[in-house]
Amino acid sequence: MADFLYADDFRLGQSPTRRFYEFFLKGYIHKHNNLMGVIQGFSSLILFDDSINEEVRESAEQMQTSAKAATDLNREILGATGCARCEIAPMRIPDALTYWKGKAEDICAPLGFAAEWNVREPLPPVLADSTRLGEVFFHLMRNAAEAAAGVPGSSVAVDLFPPGEASQGGTVDLFIRNRCGQIEEETLRRFFLPFESSKGTEHFGIGLTAASILAGDMNIRLGLRCADGTMTAWLAIPVAG
Repeated sequence: MADFLYADDFRLGQSPTRRFYEFFLKGYIHKHNNLMGVIQGFSSLILFDDSINEEVRESAEQMQTSAKAATDLNREILGATGCARCEIAPMRIPDALTYWKGKAEDICAPLGFAAEWNVREPLPPVLADSTRLGEVFFHLMRNAAEAAAGVPGSSVAVDLFPPGEASQGGTVDLFIRNRCGQIEEETLRRFFLPFESSKGTEHFGIGLTAASILAGDMNIRLGLRCADGTMTAWLAIPVAG
């Protein structure tokens, strides 16, 4: 589909250099998480003291919240930098749908709407890492739900099509759609970049980066399109066999 903007530039090659940076980043994040654990632990001890004044309590709570956010960010960085190992094997997406739908509800319900599902059978087995494919889906779902929350009366829709129904064949095609304002192509392209976000500083801005890297590691093509007030994310997942 030529009108989609694809994340093909985010496919990481397998090389000794990549393996070095995987080792380096995993070690760094492990050390950093140890430090954050110490900060969380000491801030919790401070908060157990009922005699501290409100100013000290507020500072300790900020320390604890920031340390937890740093730990969450570290977990996201592993996927966004290609450090999350993908074990590709045949899998059946229908077997994962109950879990996916539950997570989608957890994401959408606090924002005041439910995800709409359209699953077209039969869906053949695909080649992917089931855990990492789920992570890609959750990143895209969160991105769509948060964007939809800014449009009154909006919702998120998920479509799953067997090979040949939505594209030329050879892939199971997953689409996630949400209403949005008009977004220029250059802005859309920047959304793939790490720490780019249109949703404020409370967001890490690496969800689409992580989705792009993980998808590329599984030979899954990820595309984005903004047209007629609708944002669409498309995953073309290779069929097994």
